[in-house]
Amino acid sequence: MIPPILKNLLRIKKFDISVSIILFITLVGIIGPFVYTVDPTALHAPPEVPPNNKYPLGTDSYGRDLLAQLLHGIRSSLYIGLTASLISLAIGVTIGAVAGFKGGITDDSLMLVTNVVYALPSIMLMMLIAAYLKERNPLFVALIIGLTSWPWVARAVRSQLMSLKSRDFLAISRMAALSDLKIMFEDLIPNMASYIFMAFVLLMSGAMIAEAGLSMIGLGVTRGVSLGIILYWAQLLESVRRGLWWWFIPPGACLVSLATSMLLLSTSLDEYFSPRLRGR
Repeated sequence: MIPPILKNLLRIKKFDISVSIILFITLVGIIGPFVYTVDPTALHAPPEVPPNNKYPLGTDSYGRDLLAQLLHGIRSSLYIGLTASLISLAIGVTIGAVAGFKGGITDDSLMLVTNVVYALPSIMLMMLIAAYLKERNPLFVALIIGLTSWPWVARAVRSQLMSLKSRDFLAISRMAALSDLKIMFEDLIPNMASYIFMAFVLLMSGAMIAEAGLSMIGLGVTRGVSLGIILYWAQLLESVRRGLWWWFIPPGACLVSLATSMLLLSTSLDEYFSPRLRGR
């Protein structure tokens, strides 16, 4: 049986479209490498072959199969996006909740740290950290992105929680002698579940774009394949100028589709959970 909330969400066209795109690309990235078992790093094919029956997406200048690269790249980019967004969400929600609930010097101290990190240009910080390490796997890149993307979440959660503190149910929880941690994580944060999920979607979209940005300047993963790394090599070897469209269009289309559909998903959730927008 479909839950009522999901049944109502399925009536929103933007939600249906965005979820369909995300699920399709995710399934391709998860199942694809098991079905198409070609090694994405192998150099055994002729270079710069256009799409054909043997190589459905052609090959690059090194003779690597681009379909194999795309399938593994989708999986790697999704992994980086998911890991980075969970790290950012955990840090942002924890700091924002503690700051908003405790107030006083705790709030001031945590918001000072948040504002300092927020003021730093995150892309520059990511570049500095990544540049010092020559070996970078997807987990490390996800950690870099996750540790620099949380401040806006902390500020937003703090604002939401300060608003919830004035609700009547909080007085009942205090009368029941519940600890501060229980009140925060069992009473207040569940009331922000929809907002936190929207933040997660935006963080994941931003993390995948950030990974592509780092990769495009040569500071992405050095082991494995990602959508950003495919675009990096396509850019480095001037595939656009030389008309090798099968090298840069598929990974670019996947990255843009994922990022756009996640933004669309966030918008549709905002419309559903916001009475002001729903009433339009």
